[in-house]
Amino acid sequence: MRNNLTRKNEYCLYIDELGTANISDKNSKLYILSGCSIDEKERESMRIWADKIKFKYWGHKNIVFHSREMWRKENDFEIFNDIKIFREFLKDLEEFLMFSRFKMFFVIVDKENAKKKAWNHIKIYKATTDQLVRNFILILLTGDSRGKIIVESATAEKDFYFHRALGYYLAAGIKELKVDYKKIQETVTSISFVTKNNFDIEEQIADLFAYAAKCKYVGGLGKKVKNGLYEKMMLKLLEKKIFKNPSNARDKKMKYFKEMDSFMILPQ
Repeated sequence: MRNNLTRKNEYCLYIDELGTANISDKNSKLYILSGCSIDEKERESMRIWADKIKFKYWGHKNIVFHSREMWRKENDFEIFNDIKIFREFLKDLEEFLMFSRFKMFFVIVDKENAKKKAWNHIKIYKATTDQLVRNFILILLTGDSRGKIIVESATAEKDFYFHRALGYYLAAGIKELKVDYKKIQETVTSISFVTKNNFDIEEQIADLFAYAAKCKYVGGLGKKVKNGLYEKMMLKLLEKKIFKNPSNARDKKMKYFKEMDSFMILPQ
């Protein structure tokens, strides 16, 4: 008899950040954690598709899709100063992102509001990592699936808080939803840390959509945001790829869905 665990869907959550958690950093008014969730079975086909796009424009696959350089047309993306090439690339990128099967989750800290509540960088790390890990656990529970977390490593301090957040749920469960720690241990099996040099396309997607989330949040405040071809495309895609709670689900699943917020703004 096959073990029931082998029949569960396996998901990966790739996490990237935008901005810094330094509450006094005037060049970074937001701190954003961006999570890209994908079924393990979809990863290879998505990597191949992305590699074909990279080879088409650069002649090799060792390109990292990075929003900041992309919209600034810097470094590898200087080729986009040719508007014809830029438009053609955006068409290819849009098709890739639209039809690849993944969903996005975000936790956004408005540091002006955080400062008013006397938050510091430690509180920002604790709150954001806890919420993103919790949301991933909840979505896995709705499908009785298993998952693993992959984080783009930045600093030992930040990485510690991811370990801390997952460790808490592995030890304590989610008491308010009556999910014990054994269920969490069956649900999230590992956490690991990578760099951009690993060339994981999922990490790159998390980076692209972190910028889109920033544009959405800032625009929602009525503030001016860059409104170029790239930004318009990514904002449109964001509405398609962000995880949306279903309006109807069985009672057991709905109690998890009701606890989820895929575009969470902190502090609340």
